[in-house]
Amino acid sequence: MIYEKRLVDKVKAIIIIFAISCNTAINAQEQGHEAHDHGHEAHEHSRNEIGLSSGALFAFDHKEWGGSVHIHYFRTLSPQSKWSLGGSLEQAWVDGSHFNISVGGKYQIFNRMSIAILPGLTFISHKDEVTQDLSNQAKGLLSIHSELIYDLFYWEDFHLGAAIDYSWEKNDSHSMLGIHAAYSF
Repeated sequence: MIYEKRLVDKVKAIIIIFAISCNTAINAQEQGHEAHDHGHEAHEHSRNEIGLSSGALFAFDHKEWGGSVHIHYFRTLSPQSKWSLGGSLEQAWVDGSHFNISVGGKYQIFNRMSIAILPGLTFISHKDEVTQDLSNQAKGLLSIHSELIYDLFYWEDFHLGAAIDYSWEKNDSHSMLGIHAAYSF
């Protein structure tokens, strides 16, 4: 229990440091763009985004490291809206395999930073300790997937950046630190 609390505190500290660093970079970037964009109309962002995030994850309940990859699609509510609706599919490999399907929303906090909250269902295959066989759980477990994304680079309609996510379901939770790549159209 003490180990889990320390680990959660470390993850919180990493997220806070990440947010402060991104906020500092965003403020510097936006101040530079204000002078450049002065007198121009605000441009509309692409309404659709399809993306991929991948990275290293830590499963808190199993105290194990693994990997994760997920794809998502979002569509903004209007051309000028900071809100988007969409869905994602996630595959995590730790203590077997976890597959998640979810739908939810994304909010663009700053120009390059967004947060997504996606409730969904997680399907789990656990490894048997003795035989190492996978046992499938056919019933989906209610889960919540959240992700904080910061886009570092833009190339026309492609963007690449950092991603931190946290996924929770009744019997398991994990956090991932990785990269995010997306195409907007």
